[in-house]
Amino acid sequence: MTVGEAMLRLSVAPGHRLEDAHRLDVHVAGSEANVAFAAARVGLRSAWVSALPSNPLGRRVAATLAAGGVDTSHVLWIEGGRLGLYFVEMGSAPRPISVVYDRAGSAMALAEPELFDWAAACNTDFLHVSGITLGLSRSAHAIARRAMEEARDRGATVTLDVNYRQRLWDAEAAAAAVRGVAPLVDVLICTAEDARDLFGARGTRDAIVEELRSTLGAGTVVVTMGAEGAVASRGDGIVARDGHQVETVDRVGAGDAFVAGLIWGLLEGSLELGLERGLAMSALKMTLHGDLFRLDAGDVEALLSRDRREVGR
Repeated sequence: MTVGEAMLRLSVAPGHRLEDAHRLDVHVAGSEANVAFAAARVGLRSAWVSALPSNPLGRRVAATLAAGGVDTSHVLWIEGGRLGLYFVEMGSAPRPISVVYDRAGSAMALAEPELFDWAAACNTDFLHVSGITLGLSRSAHAIARRAMEEARDRGATVTLDVNYRQRLWDAEAAAAAVRGVAPLVDVLICTAEDARDLFGARGTRDAIVEELRSTLGAGTVVVTMGAEGAVASRGDGIVARDGHQVETVDRVGAGDAFVAGLIWGLLEGSLELGLERGLAMSALKMTLHGDLFRLDAGDVEALLSRDRREVGR
């Protein structure tokens, strides 16, 4: 189960600028929705809790997620609400990706915790939330916290991806919010960049993950390090796995694909397998346009087991 906002992403082709684009490509997006979709694609039973406007844009989101296998029965439909948008300019080195948000006052940002059926929504093995939901609005923060509390009360494992977005809030506020919910988190995921900027963790990858675990107190902490792979600490030692070489088409959503793969491995009782699957899914996602992981478990297993041949035949 994931809890969070979905949006529509409108992007221009590489080499074009938003300010003079003649057309925009449309994709369904949103961190927790991406995780739910990727989890469903590899065969997990997955559901998503959110609020959507009862209009064609909201229905587009729900239909896309449902087509990927996500249970959308916990979605709250809001009459007269709006769907958040974000615009992406796909930069090529040395230009970074540029993002413009238009998400204020979305249905999810205005929803309140009391509107959801938490007994049904939190009947799950894993509950996943991202720091984006904590920063979206006061009420979205309350929804995320309530979901974590309800899930833990029912014995679920709670995962949190720090997922800092500087256009939502500043680093100090984001760090305080993560610290505030950390006692409710079993598995915390964070990029090395966010670990540095929010919590001052620096040094080797082992030093970063151990410092973050000490600072936040989560049972398991996973730090992703881009092309270098990922490292995890769970108290009985450190586990690390290398990343995959990728010819990137679109890296947006790669972190969410990683989270889905991590949970997939954890459901089978293996942190090591979670890292391997997460890194494989992240790499594969970067070969696809859009935020969603539109491959399946067979593609993941093929990448993990292939013999380095570039063409499978």
